[in-house]
Amino acid sequence: MSDTDYALGHAEAELRRLSTQARLIDPITRRFLEAAGIATGMRILDIGCGAGDVALLCGELVGPAGEVVGTDLALAAVERAERRVKNASSCRISFRQGDPADLNFDDPFDAIVGRYVLQFMPDPAQSLRGIVRHLRPGGIVVFHELDWDGARSSPSSPTYDQVCVWLSRTIEAAGAQVRLGARLGSLFEDAGLPPPTLRLEAAISSGPRALNLVHLVTDLVETQLPTMERLGIAAASQVDPSTLVDRILSEVGTGGTLIGRSEIGAWTTKPQ
Repeated sequence: MSDTDYALGHAEAELRRLSTQARLIDPITRRFLEAAGIATGMRILDIGCGAGDVALLCGELVGPAGEVVGTDLALAAVERAERRVKNASSCRISFRQGDPADLNFDDPFDAIVGRYVLQFMPDPAQSLRGIVRHLRPGGIVVFHELDWDGARSSPSSPTYDQVCVWLSRTIEAAGAQVRLGARLGSLFEDAGLPPPTLRLEAAISSGPRALNLVHLVTDLVETQLPTMERLGIAAASQVDPSTLVDRILSEVGTGGTLIGRSEIGAWTTKPQ
């Protein structure tokens, strides 16, 4: 997969969106990482690091005795991640541009992690097979991916539900696998790894407190609207992004509930 193949792009607005998204999703990723066994002193390889959110999260978990190396195809993402960690790192965090399956590292890693990255690979099992060569025997593999079919509202917020359908169709048409999270078990086995432990969580909020969850989709609309229009999925006049947040909150009212995409974690260990 080349940098230009990434369905969501690497424009500045998208990199800002990733940081906003992290504030809502990081607690879920942290629970996956901790359950997988990420701990103090480990050396971690972060695949598809983007703006560095997962690398920073891993840095907190491994502490000053640990090390995190993030990789991304996009130079813009790597440069932003490097700026962010300058004043925030509590351990050694560095970044490399390139495909991790092709990169070489001096020493093997104790764990390989990634969030929302396998879904953008044309053949994720093949890519994972190439990536795990950087992992020591007995090392941990943990990935956090999505299944967009989990997004819904109760009682129905028609605008929220429609936006989730538009986004899912747009991202899928641009080349991503929007239901990959539910296939992580078979994907790990196709990559030659033992069957993983699986866990599902979702962001969920009701009433006015749903604002952050609303922004999880409306911020993505902002960056994906040109693609949405180009693919004929929805016109800007249908989406009306300037009023989108208020319309969804109005439909939610004081007691409605929004449920985000299914957040699915999978982890296993490399055979000895």
